[in-house]
Amino acid sequence: MSMDPLHVLVGSWTIVGRSTGADHDNISGTTSVVPILGGHALQLSGRMRVDDVEIETLELVWPDPAGGFAAQVYSSDGTPLDYRWALDGATLTHTGSGATYTGTISGDAATIDGRWRPDPGQPATPGSAYDAVMRRVG
Repeated sequence: MSMDPLHVLVGSWTIVGRSTGADHDNISGTTSVVPILGGHALQLSGRMRVDDVEIETLELVWPDPAGGFAAQVYSSDGTPLDYRWALDGATLTHTGSGATYTGTISGDAATIDGRWRPDPGQPATPGSAYDAVMRRVG
């Protein structure tokens, strides 16, 4: 399996979002996605602010022989976390740490509009329950 399905993510993005129940946009950030290791993996690096908390992240994504894409996220917030990515048509999913992101990639691949929600039985927090729009800036 190649990284080709996720190539749509390559580039620089801004992120603006709103936690569930918030009365204003309280999430902002940037991320940059680049192919590494000869295109056999992706590296996502970024910063995100949720209210007054800023988190810096580095994520490595690679094809999983069992299907989909595996990922490991390293952050200034704690220990490495395992995630998974999948792309089905224009629907992008990112799961791990008790929450799932579901987003829709626009036809011109300039925006991804989606939401994080806690998995069943997991508590909702400002960082796990929010809507966000990613806009390509480069």
